[in-house]
Amino acid sequence: MIWGSSITFEDYPLDDALRLMRRIGFTRVEMWKHHLKRVKTETLRQEFLKFCREIGIEMGGFNAVGEPYFQPFGSDQELETTLYGLKRDLDFALSLGVRDVLIWEGVRPKGYTDLDCESRLLPPLIELFRTAIKLAEQSGARFLAEPHPFTVGMNLSLLIKLYDSLESPHFGILYDCCHFGVGRPHDYVAAVHTLGSRIRHIHFSDSDQQTSELHYAPGTGRMDLQAVLEAFRAIRFDGTLTLDLYGNPLPTYAAQQSIPQVRRACEYLGLPG
Repeated sequence: MIWGSSITFEDYPLDDALRLMRRIGFTRVEMWKHHLKRVKTETLRQEFLKFCREIGIEMGGFNAVGEPYFQPFGSDQELETTLYGLKRDLDFALSLGVRDVLIWEGVRPKGYTDLDCESRLLPPLIELFRTAIKLAEQSGARFLAEPHPFTVGMNLSLLIKLYDSLESPHFGILYDCCHFGVGRPHDYVAAVHTLGSRIRHIHFSDSDQQTSELHYAPGTGRMDLQAVLEAFRAIRFDGTLTLDLYGNPLPTYAAQQSIPQVRRACEYLGLPG
């Protein structure tokens, strides 16, 4: 079962994107929230799911990363608004039969050192996710936090403290190869060992190790993806893996070229593929 992300095809209408993904070879899709902006009612959601079944696409995760509502480091009101946004995204995901909600952990404020982030930003982040997890527990869902080069979780010490403070199967780390390749260009492989079993999902791609949101097809960038896979094999990774080509200027061509690499990666890690 090959997982793809609809955000790769962000410029395509929803039905075109899904038909194209199925033709390329994807059988499960990580849905981007904004591809579903017109799927506003329960009736429309059921029509959408019927369409997916008819073309042979299953639902994977629900990608709500980088939403404007996510402002956990400001006022109490902003924290409440953030929690409300997480609840709405969780409810939307559940209405599609999806249990994984992809989010991020917050943009690092300008001028903040690692020490500032841990002392001032970690406590409200723990409070936020503790409350959100209680909502996820009721339905067996989970939130997966995806660090970016400019978010606080690229500080691995903070990320580990966040995860370990929550200590819940309803929260996990998402390792995006491109983001770690840019955010931690010298130790993105070591980061896999450092985070270990806290990583529950992989966004598989390559990177020029300079451009945060430009996901190259595996094998066409500068990363040592074989070393990344060896690290995941060493930690006995048993989560899930999605091909993510967000920002790629040739999404169809890049996706077609990537399918064999995704299959090999899944086989190497012993994942369904």
